[in-house]
Amino acid sequence: MYPQRNRRKRAAWYGALLALLLGAAGCGGGGAATTQTEPAGKAVNGAGFTFRAPPDWTTVVGPTGSSARHDPSTLVSVAVLPLVKLYRLALFPKVVKELDRVADTYAANLKGRVTSRRTVEVAGRQAREYRVAHGDLVDAVTFVLRGKRNFQLTCRWRDSDGEPAACAQLAASFAFR
Repeated sequence: MYPQRNRRKRAAWYGALLALLLGAAGCGGGGAATTQTEPAGKAVNGAGFTFRAPPDWTTVVGPTGSSARHDPSTLVSVAVLPLVKLYRLALFPKVVKELDRVADTYAANLKGRVTSRRTVEVAGRQAREYRVAHGDLVDAVTFVLRGKRNFQLTCRWRDSDGEPAACAQLAASFAFR
């Protein structure tokens, strides 16, 4: 007979109140000035994403991807590829098998082999990373799926030179826009 209170509205209201109080608590005078440091490297933007690259690397931005290159064999890049179906986080276990097959095909096309495969976290979500050795090069390829897009992060280097720090920087700084 009496209308029930909407718990979601009440929770949202309390959340807004908490945010307002925390924001007000952070305002005001006094205290030492704080400085924020700029993240290392330069920002490289693309279609729906951004990442950071070493400042002295040459960058190229295209309609479906962006890259930063140190020399002809050392680079980091992100390519955006369409997915046929909408990806949901709950699908990750099923998608792993398909991504494993894709990585095997990628390696075969390069006349190489997959040397490792693992699940990592990129941009706050589960992603799948593969190491592919081909010739004297190594590719670290990470698939980050979101909605109807596959963000393919690639880092390539000469095996003899060792993995550049830019590979870890790519994965750590990659974000959706």
